[in-house]
Formats: sequence, structure tokens, C-alpha cells
Amino acid sequence: MDFQLHPSISLHERTFNVLVAPRPLFIEMLNRNLDLQRFKVLFVTGNYSGILSRLHRRFTELEIRRGFTTFQLLTILEEAHHSLILVEHDPLLYEDANEMTEYVSKAFKQVSHEATVLLYSSGIDPFLEDLTNLADHVYYFEEGPRDSPRLTAKTWQKMKDQTTLEAF
Repeated sequence: MDFQLHPSISLHERTFNVLVAPRPLFIEMLNRNLDLQRFKVLFVTGNYSGILSRLHRRFTELEIRRGFTTFQLLTILEEAHHSLILVEHDPLLYEDANEMTEYVSKAFKQVSHEATVLLYSSGIDPFLEDLTNLADHVYYFEEGPRDSPRLTAKTWQKMKDQTTLEAF
């Protein structure tokens, strides 16, 4: 079963996906998505999470695990038995263990044979680039969607006075 995170992002079943987007956009995607209740979701975070405190409290099937090292992250992925695994990228995990990105990437790919995996980051760094080597899909949003412009009375008046060209 596919998981529609956003109108332009559909996470296919049993795939490893990477999403790079501004944090407010990702939080909005999660909070507005009612399908999260249908899945058994594991949210994995590193040393610090900028997302967990901003999620709505209606998520009843959300299990949260923290990986303070790459080895803990690998253990969490091995033990996961969820249909959707959301991982918040923490570059601090890889600073002293740069060579571990290859093993973690392979673990994401291996886990994606059983579950849908989404690795989220608010920005690109060298560690994330290494982690995306085995990803099935990579989504990149430089900025969130903009509000549609509102017409002021002055603008509306100018538009009303415009004429169209005659067709021949």
C-alpha cells in the first residue's frame, strides 16, 4: 500500500526514500496527514529532534526511538517491525564515524524490503549524500509552498480596467 505524504510525494511500499525539505514543511506534512493512523509508524531520531515537539498528539500508533550512535541506529533498524519508518537525519552521528554511512545506507535498504523507509533532513550535508546512494527515491524541496497572492482593492481595480486584444 502506498503512503501519500504530500500531493507530490507518494512513498511506495517497501522502498527507501529520502526527503530534504524545510522543517516547517515536513511538520505540516505529518500533522495534516490522517493516513498516519492507519500504519504502525516508527519515528527514529538522533541526539536532537526539531520535529517531535511540534507533532500533534493525535498520533496513537507512533513509536519513538532514539539512536545516539550509528550502532544504536543500526540496532533500532534491525529490531524494527513497522510498516513505516521515519528517520530524522542527525549528522552528529557520523562525525566520528564517517565510514559508517555506507553501513547505515545498506541497513536502510535492507529494512526497506520489509517496510517503507523515509530518511528526512532539513538540509544537505556530506553524510546525507553518502546515505542517499542506495535510495529508491529522493525528494528535494528548497522551500515550502507559498501562499497564493491576495488581490488588494487597488490591484483589482487595475485588472478591471485592462482591455483584451481583439481576435482576428
